[in-house]
Amino acid sequence: MLLALTLAACGAGTPVPRVAPARPVRVMSLNQCTDQLVLALLPPARIASVTWLSRDPRYSDAVAAARAVATNRGGVEEVVTTKPDLIVTDTFSNAGGRAILHRLGYPMVELPDASDAGAIAANIRTLAAAVGERARGEAMIAAMTRDLFPFPPRRERVAVWTRDGLSETPLLALAIRAAGYTDVTPAGAPADVETLLALAPNRLVTMSAGERDASAADSRREHPAVRARWPRAKRIDVPLSRVICGTPAVGRAAVALRAAA
Repeated sequence: MLLALTLAACGAGTPVPRVAPARPVRVMSLNQCTDQLVLALLPPARIASVTWLSRDPRYSDAVAAARAVATNRGGVEEVVTTKPDLIVTDTFSNAGGRAILHRLGYPMVELPDASDAGAIAANIRTLAAAVGERARGEAMIAAMTRDLFPFPPRRERVAVWTRDGLSETPLLALAIRAAGYTDVTPAGAPADVETLLALAPNRLVTMSAGERDASAADSRREHPAVRARWPRAKRIDVPLSRVICGTPAVGRAAVALRAAA
């Protein structure tokens, strides 16, 4: 009802676009990936809320920081009641909701998907400028650059093996390259056990989301032939939370992969 009344009021006349202050003090994130950038750039006192997914360790690498601020479900109604002075979200989800928020005149930063270091750095700079934290943004980029600095190539061959078979994300591939491994995960090839056995990598890279699925032992990932050839000692696990979003967490994934060597 609140949203309907608000939109009806907007229909009576064109809303005046609001201008975000140079240092907004009520920033609201509506996307789980932008959550993590907002939490890294700003203190809790300047964050109105982030999405509830930011507190889920399966998908967020910023759980501790997220627990210090309020959460939202990404709804337009929540924005209307929260009255943020800046909204941060993406460019590809909830198009209808974003259109309504534009009509209501809310200042908004919409960040595109980022699947490489350059795109991540560009998003950080865009957001840092919008919230008046350019120096902090550059420090984040510098730390990520150090983490992703390529190690000398090593002869060890790895393949990414998930519950769906041979499959990897661009961000995980980036971390593997930065760690110096030779990634033999094929693009577009069959993702089955036979293909994996033919590739014969030295180790497997897995992505865990901390799931506790009773059927995990029956999944493709735990096929008897895979377990026999690559026991736990020959696997390197990377938390899904570090490679699911375009954030500096991908650098921490690369550091962990290097340590495993």
